[in-house]
Amino acid sequence: MPSWSPILVQKIEIHALGFVLRKLQLNRHRDSEVAPHAHAYSQAILYLSGEGQQSVNGQARPARTGDLFVIPAGIAHGYTATGPRRPVCLVLDYASTDASRTRRALHRRLGPATLNELSHLLAKVPQKGRPTLADYSNILAVVARLLGPTRPAATPATAVPILEKVRPLLGATQPLAAVARQAGYHRDHLTRKLKRETGFGLQATRNRMRLEAAQAALRQAPSVAEASARAGFDDPNYFTRWFRRQTGQTPSAFLRSL
Repeated sequence: MPSWSPILVQKIEIHALGFVLRKLQLNRHRDSEVAPHAHAYSQAILYLSGEGQQSVNGQARPARTGDLFVIPAGIAHGYTATGPRRPVCLVLDYASTDASRTRRALHRRLGPATLNELSHLLAKVPQKGRPTLADYSNILAVVARLLGPTRPAATPATAVPILEKVRPLLGATQPLAAVARQAGYHRDHLTRKLKRETGFGLQATRNRMRLEAAQAALRQAPSVAEASARAGFDDPNYFTRWFRRQTGQTPSAFLRSL
């Protein structure tokens, strides 16, 4: 039994845009895992909802709304769920008529405007039955969004460091997985990027920020209890234990050392 439920299936035989287009399908995953497998044809897989990890050639990448994976024929790929919602994916089976096209798997993200455009186009494609001539323009427009060249995004003169992107998000008490999602990453991926940039992972970065706030509060507040509240800790006893884990000394000892 397949690991997905088809929502839309259109078997097509169109030679266009340098490709032979064979099938356009909208799938809802049923299982939490799809074992690695390969096809004799190429596939483009676009995640429209849900989240998980897409494995390609043994390498796992975060997959969530807007992630597009272009996988040439013969390359093993699979899926593992990382959240409660099973994804809905748009899948295109095709072959290339241009031998010079890359044989490497590709991964890119589609923005909200492109996703909205695809949604409108898919609504016009009949879910069953052989497409008519009038349907081909919408099908080809969908394919062009998936396989057509993309305009390179403008590169800022100075790239914004990852730390500066996540610093405002780490001040809240929300879970780190939610912080990573808001920054546009899977938590493990964001941790690796932060470590490359700063030497510290996501949890360590939050602890450093909280410690800076705690030390500033201790310097200014009239008591340890007041400093604890200013630093965002509800329980002064927990604050003392946490501060000692981070610094090796109690808040009182820190104040005596000033």
